[in-house]
Amino acid sequence: MAAGVKVEIVDDIRRLKADWVAMDAEAQRLLDSGCGKSVDYSFYQTYHWNEFVDAYYAAKGPLRRMTKRLEYLVVRQTGLAAVILPLLVTTFPKKKVEFVSWKTSGINNVSSLLNLLPEDECSRAVFDELARFIAGRYKGMALRLNDMPSDAPLVGALERTGMRKRERDSYHIPLDRFEGFDEYYASLSKKLRHNMQTRSNHFTHGDLSWELKIFDRANQPSPDYWLKIWGIFYRRKLQWKGEAANALRRIACDWEARREARGGMKTESFGRLDQSRLFVFEINGEPAAFAFLYKYGDYIVVPKLAIDFRFRTHAPGILMLREIMKWCYANGVRDFDLCRGDEPYKQQMGAVCEPICVLR
Repeated sequence: MAAGVKVEIVDDIRRLKADWVAMDAEAQRLLDSGCGKSVDYSFYQTYHWNEFVDAYYAAKGPLRRMTKRLEYLVVRQTGLAAVILPLLVTTFPKKKVEFVSWKTSGINNVSSLLNLLPEDECSRAVFDELARFIAGRYKGMALRLNDMPSDAPLVGALERTGMRKRERDSYHIPLDRFEGFDEYYASLSKKLRHNMQTRSNHFTHGDLSWELKIFDRANQPSPDYWLKIWGIFYRRKLQWKGEAANALRRIACDWEARREARGGMKTESFGRLDQSRLFVFEINGEPAAFAFLYKYGDYIVVPKLAIDFRFRTHAPGILMLREIMKWCYANGVRDFDLCRGDEPYKQQMGAVCEPICVLR
């Protein structure tokens, strides 16, 4: 064990609140001063988010609690918390270890100020000690750590223990490169701007109309509206997978949508976290596209975005993103993270790729 470095397991998140909240505040100060990037310490790394996740799993039934537990690995350096790593441990039917937030989509990582500072021998020792502890404690289990920044210090440490890394594309729009929306919009391709204008003209005559609705914790969608939103997402997910929407798969989509609308992690977080937002582009009063996101400081992460393919000829997704970008500039957003996946619209909207990785 490296001198002065100790790894401990904490099973009650409340014991970590003081250390974690202080770490969050210092991380925000470092980010505001230009140290590191938003993805190095995102909303998913904060105590506020992890407190919600802890309560979410605690509310599950007794059988679920028997097969799944949350473990917080804390690395202390000369007695101070240097790293906090929340993990979801499943013991049945398959033994596996994952990040607690990987299903929501976005950047997963440890909570640590060391992510924001240049790596040195001291920080390398901290992460190497954590990596050795992980390899020993979870030996024989399926260890799956998804969507970490490829250059994160923990990634390098885990690779040195023999874990395999596979990279995948992840895109974000660095809005702070532009003075405002007009300059950002002018940076988009002439072809895309022409397409937006042409699609917008569809709504200037005839019986078509559009409206962008914005929901938050104080102004929540109805249960029926949530069901429509998640129905759009799971039907679109079939198309992303290239699967035909036969009767059986449509039933499965409806079941998934109902399950999420009745208490999935994303829907639950909307009612409990002020950072949650839901943007819906409606055509003639019906949801045609939506973006579910979290706004943390001047950074936005978008775990879920989809369009209803019945309205695809009107380009609801691109038009919605145009309106969201206006909102972002009006509300001081500096970075807009569209998460993993290489869908063409991301680059079209000015997003740049910063790879993330999966560790096995």
